[in-house]
Amino acid sequence: MRRIDYTITAEYDGLRVERYLKAVQGMSSRVLISLKHWPDGLLLNGRHIRTIDPIHTGDVLTVTLRDAPPDYLESDIRVEILYEDDDVIVYNKPADMPCHQAKTHQQDTLANVFARDCRERGIHLSYRCINRLDRNTTGAVVVAKNAHAATVLGGVGRGGIQVKKRYTALLTGILPYERGMVDAGIARLDEDTINRIVDNNAPFARTAFEVLGYGRRHTLAEFRLYTGRTHQIRVHMWWLGYPLAGDDIYGWDDSVICRHALHCGWVRFAHPVTGEILTITAPLPPDMAEAITRAGVQPKALSAHFKEKREERIE
Repeated sequence: MRRIDYTITAEYDGLRVERYLKAVQGMSSRVLISLKHWPDGLLLNGRHIRTIDPIHTGDVLTVTLRDAPPDYLESDIRVEILYEDDDVIVYNKPADMPCHQAKTHQQDTLANVFARDCRERGIHLSYRCINRLDRNTTGAVVVAKNAHAATVLGGVGRGGIQVKKRYTALLTGILPYERGMVDAGIARLDEDTINRIVDNNAPFARTAFEVLGYGRRHTLAEFRLYTGRTHQIRVHMWWLGYPLAGDDIYGWDDSVICRHALHCGWVRFAHPVTGEILTITAPLPPDMAEAITRAGVQPKALSAHFKEKREERIE
């Protein structure tokens, strides 16, 4: 159960409850309907109020959210928690862990970890994963702890996707561009596989990248996503001819790491209740840090490849 108190300021004097909660606080119609089922779902100054009633300056509007969680099995696996409060929890997901349950993954997913963590805290919540990562992609995963937080974080705000993310990837080959943008649609290869391909008739996908360093035959780069297509970074870089190291679907180089070398190391979002901007970082896992070392990666400015490019520009 989550109780949220909103103190009404002068600019919202006279608004109806429904209008305030939807337009100002970003609450969905579904959540509002659920609040009507409980005597204390909506209170104004401690007394029951209807969604059509007005609010005034100085009033305290109280929303009480309840959950009906599914019966998930619990996992014994411990996952590092990067941030947690009453509305949000951010995990540093390890490799070889799906975010959601499937037929072949019933007790080893982040959903199972969340179920165990909730039980240990004495709370019972539905699992609402906001930024799902592939099973072998590591890093920050944002989970909403109530329906309202999920609505706000899962939506699209004025500045784009609500939860902004940055990824680090180790690419096969020496990328000839220091930075750039890939605009190319992504489609499913066929109905029987999860494989994707670039198809400009498919839904639009945009990936921005910037080189961080070069190895002997690898490139370390940072990525920002402007869309959220399945396998987006992996497919776009494969299409460019520089697949991720260790990628068993779109690549071939497993000399430095035994999984695709992709890590979500940074997320930023406005808190769904307070509006505070939160920036959360996830340290690289040991296998990826070791892969970067094995590849001989040096910072871009110190790399021989970068110096060669700079000399070419001067000439």
